[in-house]
Parts: sequence; structure tokens; C-alpha cells
Amino acid sequence: MAALTSIRSKGKLIAICVGGALLAFVLGDFINSGATIFGASMTKMGEINGNTVDYNDFMNKVRSREEFTKIINQMPTLESEASDQIREYCWQQEIRMNTIGEFAKKQGIRVTDEEIQTLINFGNVTTSMYQLASRQTGAYNPSYFSRLASGATSGNVTDMFVWNTLEKDMRDERQLVKYVGMVSAGLYVTKAEVEQEFANRTQMSDIKYVAIPYSDIKDDEVKVSDADIMAVFNQNKGRYELMQSQESRDIAYMSYNIIASDKDSADALKIANEIAAGFDNVDAASVKDYVNSKSDVPYVNYNYSKGDITNDVVDSLMFSQQPGFVYGPYVEGGYYKSARLINKQMLPDSVEISHILIQHVSSDFSKTKYRADSILDVYNQGIDFNALAAEYSMIQGAKLDSGKLGWMDQNTRFFPEEVHNACFTIEKGKTAVLQSDYGYHIIKVTNKTALKEKVSVGFASVAIHPSKQTRQEYYAKASMFAGTNRTPEQFKSAVEKDNLPVLNASVYSSQRAVNGVENSRELVRWAFNEDLCHQVSEVFEFGDRYIVAALMAVHPKGVVVLNDRKLECQTEAYNNAKGDVIVNKLGKPSSVDAVAAQMGKTVQEASNVNFEANQIAGMAFEPNVIAVAASLGQNQVSAPIKGKNAVYVVQNVSLTPAQAIQPINVTTDQNKMMMDVRNRAAYQVIQVSQKLGNIDDRRAKFF
Repeated sequence: MAALTSIRSKGKLIAICVGGALLAFVLGDFINSGATIFGASMTKMGEINGNTVDYNDFMNKVRSREEFTKIINQMPTLESEASDQIREYCWQQEIRMNTIGEFAKKQGIRVTDEEIQTLINFGNVTTSMYQLASRQTGAYNPSYFSRLASGATSGNVTDMFVWNTLEKDMRDERQLVKYVGMVSAGLYVTKAEVEQEFANRTQMSDIKYVAIPYSDIKDDEVKVSDADIMAVFNQNKGRYELMQSQESRDIAYMSYNIIASDKDSADALKIANEIAAGFDNVDAASVKDYVNSKSDVPYVNYNYSKGDITNDVVDSLMFSQQPGFVYGPYVEGGYYKSARLINKQMLPDSVEISHILIQHVSSDFSKTKYRADSILDVYNQGIDFNALAAEYSMIQGAKLDSGKLGWMDQNTRFFPEEVHNACFTIEKGKTAVLQSDYGYHIIKVTNKTALKEKVSVGFASVAIHPSKQTRQEYYAKASMFAGTNRTPEQFKSAVEKDNLPVLNASVYSSQRAVNGVENSRELVRWAFNEDLCHQVSEVFEFGDRYIVAALMAVHPKGVVVLNDRKLECQTEAYNNAKGDVIVNKLGKPSSVDAVAAQMGKTVQEASNVNFEANQIAGMAFEPNVIAVAASLGQNQVSAPIKGKNAVYVVQNVSLTPAQAIQPINVTTDQNKMMMDVRNRAAYQVIQVSQKLGNIDDRRAKFF
């Protein structure tokens, strides 16, 4: 607590140190650019609950979070995917701060230093904090934060930065928990609700039913007017608007898939033939180096059982020929491949092992070897291997479990490659000392599966990829189309005129890629760039395809018009009309069996149907059918039910009446229902808060 107070008193110092020393590189670029080049509107990245999110401020937070992530994970750099995740995390933090954060403040919800200290003491902390405090021993140790706070108090810039970040995260999370808790505390489940839920759950019906799909009637057999379609739209409009929580945009795009030409294939085959011929001059020990120097795919050290090699011809040949045999080139998966049989051995699929690692402690490896050999000598004199592992192994996990690593197969990699492979050749019950860059491994094989013939094979692969000239030819085609058709109208006309294979997609600004197009964030950004998207795009390159796109429609957040859902509404209107035809044809059914005979359908059965069921066996989600089926009396036959996919007739076969809840169960069930309601509230509070926040997301403008 004293450390917390001390850090709080040095808040200005911390801000100066962190901002000046650790994050100076962040501020430099933005200070120089934001004030002179961009106006406020040009750096507006979004708006949440009336508060502007500025790009420069946001990126400072992103860079700060990136630095924090690198420090706590002891990483020098971050992959691009990790940076993307951090940007998304920071955006969600902005949303939470400007919605729930503000709502909580208005309700007087605060998080005190005393709360923070208590939560730390009892381990009720964020995931990052728990992992950090458990890293050393594997068990949560709150003293980690005392040491961190002491370092921050004494002026250690990194400790200050890490502690500030952890504490802020914890306060934000605690504030959310308290706010949700306040809302949840106002929710209650009455005794009457408990009794009704119990009755719904315990009244059971065994049923039989028949389904007449709407697809049995052709569209031209019914009439559907524009008024019918509009009626369906109006009926579902509220649901559609709820689904339209973000602005979306429809794009159409031409995809020019870049395929290797015949000349490209011939050039690759020439190289593959040369590599295959070179296999004859390589000894078994050099195959790995040869493959890695020639192949487009690195060497894979693996002992194949019969049937493991995906190409049936190659699989058969490798087990029927002698080491040194070469097959190929042959075509597989976009490559010309050659296979060189290296060796045949009788090996197990799996081995069970125990392990002692003696790590190198100096550049004199002979000392490490001497120590390993000494331990092996002691073992050979009758000392228990597990006891030796517990005492001498330099791996914490091995010490805790007496060196037992359990079973491993070729895909389970406990050790470096050379040690891993050798484990399969050690006899059951035998022990060996093996060397790697980590030190000396004392391996005991305690068990192994039956021996079987395995082959090691070197595969050399030459990719059949488009040449630079081929790519230029495809680019020229795409550029010609984009240059000739500059407006969406021209794009659509050209596609229809020449019957071109156009693709369509709906995108949101937050999407990282268009579905089916790898690494296509730039295409999403283009669709939301008001300066560019109203003209047909320039040529985008994504992997082995060029894309030219046109913006076809804009669907504002929360606003839905008939054209947005016309096809969906039209389908439902046709199903309604078809349902009326089927219902009229069935009349008042006397039994399910009679309906099945009349319509040429099969009777199906389902057991234990009640009001709480999510689905009836044999049919898709049909809530109307569940409601009717659960409420039928003994042997009662339903009227025809128009479902989502078909018209159903249901007959009760056996009814188990609802039970009366026992007083002893009321409290238990009530508590469970309260917990369910409050758990849902936690999610719904966030959902409603975001809706009230009226989020304007313009991130696509910047990244």
C-alpha cells in the first residue's frame, strides 16, 4: 500500500520518464506532423459517445501498448499480426473508456488504492498480471508487484511504465466489473418464474411428425406481389436494423488469378530434372543439405510408415525399392517433385521416455560430458533414474515429475532434431547420453510400441509459379479493364455485356480482409475511402491474383431499406405463399400417418420435447414447431404449422405432465436462474453501452 501511495505521489515524474525515455520515438513523428500537416478533422479517427478519437493520440496508446507487450513477453519485436491485435485491443479500450467508463463515473463508481492492493493480495488480478506473477515458480506470487512497485518508486523507468500500465488495466477491469455488478444487482427472478421454468422443463412430449418442404412447390406455382415482399420486410425491419450495427458496403470485383503459363511450367520442369539427376551423386548423409540448397520447400526429417506418403505411387515405390532409388519429377500440389529414398529401418511409432538434461555452464563442453557420464555411471550401479532426475536435471518440469516425459511420437518434439530421432533407436529399458546445443541429454526409454518398417525420404520441390512476364501480362489485362471502366455503372455494364465472372462481397470497415481474398485489408480501406471508392479501383495485388473493384452500395449503420434485404424478403414471401398452398391442401389432419400417406413423406419421431428445447431431432431450428409440439395434449394432432423451411404436422404420442417443484429446489433453481440472468447482463451491458455510444468508426481511413 505504501508503494502504491509513493508511486501515486510521483505521477508527474512517471509521466515525464515514460513519455520522454521509453516512448519518445512515438511522440516525435506525430508532434512534427500532426500540428503542421493535418488539421483536426483530418486526424479524426472516430467518435464515441460524442468524444472524438484522434489518430495521433490513439497511435501513442498503440505504441505504448506495443512497448508494454514486448517488455512483459521479453520480445525484441512484434509480428504484424500482433500489432494488428494490439490496435484492435486499443480501439476496444477507447470504446469502453468512452461508454461504460463515462457511465460508471456518472454513477460515482470509483476504484480505490485499497481495492487494488486487496485484489493483488488475493490474486484477483488481470490475466497479464497473473501470468507475470506466476512466471518464476508457476504459482501466483503477489510479492512480484511489491518488487515492481519498489523499482518504480526508486526511479526505474521500465518498472514505472510496466506498473502504470498494469495498474490502469486493473482499474479499468475492476470498474467494468463494478458497473456490471451494479446493473446485475437490480435483476431478480421471482418464485413464479422459477415455477414456470420448472414446469416448462419437466413437461415432456414424445412426438411423431411429418415435414412438407417449401421446395416441393415451384416458385411459378404461387404468386408473390411487391406488397407481399414489403410486408415481410416491415415485419422483420427491427431485426434487420439491429443486425446492421456497423456501416457496410457492397463491392463487386474482378479477380484475375495469375496462373503459370506453359513456358513457366516447362522452365520449372527443366530445373526439377536437373535436381533429380543430381540426387544420384549425393550420399545419404548429404541428402538433407542437398535438398535445402536446391528445393523450394525445406527438407523434412521424418520416418514414413506405409501409407503416410500422400502420393500413392511414391508411397509404393519407396517401400519396394532399395536406398538410393530416385523417382521423379512428378507433379503434386503446384510443384514438380523428386523423391530420393535415403534409408529403411524398423522403428516404433512412439516411445515412452524419462530424461535428465545437464546443460552447458561454460565453453568447456568436456566438463558437461563428464558430469553426464558420471550420473549415468551412478544409474548403472543401481540408483533409481527418477531420483537422479529429480536431483540433477536442469529442467524445472523434469525435477517436479522425476524426469518423466511420457510418450512421444514423430510429431511430438521435446528435443532438438538429432536427439529426437535418436530416441526411437534406443532399445526398450536402455539408457543413452546424447549431445545437443543445450547440453547433454540422458535418455531412458521405458517403453515403446511395436517395430515396423519405416522409410526416410528426401523430397526436392520446384514451384510451378508464374514468371515475371506472366504476371505482367495478367496485370496488363486488369489495368486495361480498370482504365476502360472508371465508374461503377461502366463496371457493371462491361461485366454484363461480356458475361464476365464477377465476385461480390459485403464489407465492414473493421474487417481485416475481404472474405476469400488473403491479406486484403487495402481493399477494405479503399471501399471506405470517400475520395477513391466512387470510382472503380486501381489494380490491387493480393498474392497470385490481381483485383479490380467497384463500390455498388452503401448501407449506413442502423438504417436498412428494402433493397438491402430484398432477396431474403422475397424468399420468405415465396415460402409464405407456398406454405398457404400446403396448409390448404392438408386441411384439418386426422393423424400424422395420414398426412405422410397423402403427401408421400416419411414419418419421423422425437423424444422428450419440451418448451426449453433448442431443436427437435431431425429438423432445423424451428421455434414455432417446438412451441406447438411441447403444448399438445395426449395423442393430440396439431394443425399444419408454417415453419422456416417447411410445413409441419405434429402428433403427441406420449405426454409426461409437468411436475410441481419441491420447496427445497425453489431456492437452488432461483439462484441458478439469477446467475444465468446476470451472466447475460454482463454481455448485454457492454452491447447496449456501445449502442448508446453511437460509435463512428473511421479506422479504415488510416490503417
